[in-house]
Amino acid sequence: MLNNIEYKDYRKQDDIHGTTLYPAVMVAPIQKSILSDIIKQDEVVSIFDPFHGSGTALYEAIELKPDIHVAGCDINPLANLITRVKLQGVNKCVSRDVDAVEYYLNNYDEIYEYSFPNINKWLRNDIIDSLALLRTAIMKIDNNQNRLFFWYMLNNVIRFNSNTRSSTYKLHIKVSDSINNIQNRVIDDFLTSSRRHYDKFFHKSNNFVLYKNDILDIIDYFDDDLYDVSITSPPYGENATTVPYGQFSMLSLYTIPAYDLELEGWELDNYSKIDNNSMGGKDRALSLDKYENNLLREYLDKISISKHRKIIRFFTDYFYFIRALCRITKKYIVLTLGNRTVDRVEIDLVSITKKYLKRYGFKNITTAMRAIPRKRTPKITSNVYQKPVNSMNYEYILIYKKSK
Repeated sequence: MLNNIEYKDYRKQDDIHGTTLYPAVMVAPIQKSILSDIIKQDEVVSIFDPFHGSGTALYEAIELKPDIHVAGCDINPLANLITRVKLQGVNKCVSRDVDAVEYYLNNYDEIYEYSFPNINKWLRNDIIDSLALLRTAIMKIDNNQNRLFFWYMLNNVIRFNSNTRSSTYKLHIKVSDSINNIQNRVIDDFLTSSRRHYDKFFHKSNNFVLYKNDILDIIDYFDDDLYDVSITSPPYGENATTVPYGQFSMLSLYTIPAYDLELEGWELDNYSKIDNNSMGGKDRALSLDKYENNLLREYLDKISISKHRKIIRFFTDYFYFIRALCRITKKYIVLTLGNRTVDRVEIDLVSITKKYLKRYGFKNITTAMRAIPRKRTPKITSNVYQKPVNSMNYEYILIYKKSK
């Protein structure tokens, strides 16, 4: 397994995974290659991704084996929508519905009110007007599959026409001149991209389930050995200081009507709510046993005491998750990981995870390291003690099999 994990020439823009933006996605051909090897070697009827994000692994699984049961979980409603659209695809009348949207844009009789907190900070007035019109047109589409596909395509349109910089996943305001120079392409971009890409969504699954939840809140309800393969890229630290998936998603989530989103009711409270409720972000009771404390001790001893709590809080959640994942996985666990840095100290999440998986009955089959060739995150993310801190430049793929 993992004979080739470089894929330096891979461009997700060439396949379904490049049809909308989402932060820090897994590399599709790597996940497909791993799953292909596992499926060839063993009987696999179910695959689970507990942090499914944009659905890369789940979609590649149904590409390999259309009848396979795939399941995923993510706390982010935008991730849930993106993955649902990839898996359920579009209805055969999608071309007609694109035409219907365009007809309404040219012959509208009403525009539904459109606003959200700080909307004028992130969107120029004419952009707001165009989005309000386009949003109304999409809401007129009756077919659920196609309407969700249109929200999926709107995600890029909002991002590219907004006042936030494209160089980071965070919401970071552009300078005034850059905002003034934005060309309003809301309508043209939407119609062009929808027509260009809808044929990528004809391959679909009828055997999937998605949970819009914090995985820590539901995983205890899953049966032992429920899934043959668990494949995912879990958070490497709390989202607020690693990858702000929630913050990235908020402009789209404020635009898409609530009835077309899976919401628990708290997600739209503020721009940081999703990230703050994700793994390591909630202010849960800290609980590490002696073994877990020993795994972290060499790192905590080098890091300022003021930052110990957030590290322990993350690993309280992370260890809880890994224990449960070992319990519900029948055969293979595949993890894509990175090592974050705190106080210029690299926390070796890979080594920690490998020891933890072994403790809970899994044997290492393969470990591989891959340089990340193209990154949106700057190479230097901050300064600590007047010295630069490098961002993550390598990812590691671990393949483990449950011991008999």
